[in-house]
Amino acid sequence: MKTQGKVLYDKDPEGYAYYEYKYRVEHGSLKQVLSILNCFCGDLDPFSVGIVDSIYYDSIDRKMFAECVNGDAKKSKFRIRGYGDGSYNQIHQKRKNLSAVSKYKSKIKPVKIHNQIAPIWSDLTPQDHNCLDFQAIQANAHNYGSLVPVIRVKYKRHRYRIYDYRMTLDTNIEVQELSSFINRSEIVTRSHIFPFHVLEIKTREDRPDLPFLGVLSLPQISCSKFMLGFNYLTGND
Repeated sequence: MKTQGKVLYDKDPEGYAYYEYKYRVEHGSLKQVLSILNCFCGDLDPFSVGIVDSIYYDSIDRKMFAECVNGDAKKSKFRIRGYGDGSYNQIHQKRKNLSAVSKYKSKIKPVKIHNQIAPIWSDLTPQDHNCLDFQAIQANAHNYGSLVPVIRVKYKRHRYRIYDYRMTLDTNIEVQELSSFINRSEIVTRSHIFPFHVLEIKTREDRPDLPFLGVLSLPQISCSKFMLGFNYLTGND
């Protein structure tokens, strides 16, 4: 089964480059996909199931969204992330140059959403003030000007590991508008649930060599939850 992937350079403890592949999972196929993944590689990840809750930031003139839509060689995404307890305790930047992506992560002092108002980017503070990744994220963000919260993306993530493969199945992906979305001042509650789920596979190999992929016959996609979520909320899907 031939596939095309993107080389990602992720700052995992192992410090290696890997390929990432994404597949679309329809609602009607979800039960089968979960069953096969649990059969082949269930219970091998220490955090097998959990909520992922992210807030994405962009410039007022939506520079990062434009980078995604235009397919620019160089693009970035900035977000804060939590894991289902209502708070956000990590800050991330994914920076892409052609197919190479570097990811910066840093722990921050926990922040929360209040009345649909997301935390202000400039108010985020690191747990360790000497954290080089936090300093790099803020320096890179400064190149885009002032960042504002754009959308919240929340989903249930199933995690799997087998050999050097790391797989995540993101289900019930929901995007939500925030009160500062496109500089709005009123409180809004518009949201949208993706009409599909997403399976991601990361491996050192130049393509996945997993027997169950042939059984599932899932279509490979290029999926940015940030870009698609923005489109769903603005009616441009």
